[in-house]
Amino acid sequence: MATTVAAAPEVVAERKGAVKWIRINRPQVKNAITPDVADAVREEVEKATTEGARVIVLAGAGGAFCSGADLKAVGPRLGENVSVRDVLVNHYHPLVLAMTRSPLPVIAAVDGAAAGIGCDIALAADIRLVSDRAFFAEIFVNINLMPDGGGSFTLSRLVGSGRALEMAMTGCRVPAADAERWGMANHVYPTDQFEENVQQFAAHLAEKAPLSIAQSKAAIRANLGNATFEQALAREADTQQKLVETHDFPEGVMAFLAKRKPNFLGK
Repeated sequence: MATTVAAAPEVVAERKGAVKWIRINRPQVKNAITPDVADAVREEVEKATTEGARVIVLAGAGGAFCSGADLKAVGPRLGENVSVRDVLVNHYHPLVLAMTRSPLPVIAAVDGAAAGIGCDIALAADIRLVSDRAFFAEIFVNINLMPDGGGSFTLSRLVGSGRALEMAMTGCRVPAADAERWGMANHVYPTDQFEENVQQFAAHLAEKAPLSIAQSKAAIRANLGNATFEQALAREADTQQKLVETHDFPEGVMAFLAKRKPNFLGK
């Protein structure tokens, strides 16, 4: 029988056989993520190997994977003593690095929105299984930022530079069918059968040789290119900090919160 344990009020971990489900449980904001939630998810990812899990599934509650960073929650933390670089380096980057460094296969179960940092978290997974209502969107450009969860590294390796640049420059939504065709999604399942299909896939994967999986994962990730994931993350953090210090970042945030069109000045 599956046992549910709350790692934090907004993160729930559940074992289904050899599969560990880790779910962001903030449906009221479409699972927008905060630094504390990122830390809690990372802790659950890191504990999975000692708990006997063979596969990790990351998911969201209430019909969304993760709609991005919770700007209302993160904004008040930014000031003289806490910068965007600090938040990225100390909270969000450790999460995606834990996913890539885990010897276990990590599946992103994307139902609904995977946007902003939520998109990048999904891209950091080893496998993406999506519902037919899912979509991916690098929406950073809408508030004068750039992908900052490793997306500048992972996205082009999955879909090619042309489509990666289109996503980063326009913030367009890529629906499930296109995501599968482009190479972002491994499989698309009907929404009403989504979690059942994800569990079946994950349980089948859990039956495979764990050492072989761990070594394949390590080797394939080591051969992705000349730049390392860590170097990509460091570049993102530095660039993101520069963007936050511009006029257009607070303008983008205020426009987002006011649900109006932003007036970007390019400075």
